[in-house]
Amino acid sequence: MTHNPEICPLSNKASREFAKKGLGQMDAISKKHNVRMESLYHFDPEHLVIAVFEAENIESVRDMVMEAGLMHWNNLQINPLTAADALMKDVDKQPTLF
Repeated sequence: MTHNPEICPLSNKASREFAKKGLGQMDAISKKHNVRMESLYHFDPEHLVIAVFEAENIESVRDMVMEAGLMHWNNLQINPLTAADALMKDVDKQPTLF
């Protein structure tokens, strides 16, 4: 997630109130969508937040962040992750290109 400085909860009163309210509801919203937060980091002072979630599918994560309202002041990018060891276990199932 990223946002511009003028809408950052550190400088924008409306964003701050919305962020505080939303963060207080994240546990309940996460449980509703069967999503577990693994980590949440803020890269100072870049207005960048990286979160890692565990879920049955990517749609559950999307639905959770939408219900939490994170898109109101953030640009969101949601990507599925695969552990490198799991990826390498299946690497020979794919044909090579070169």
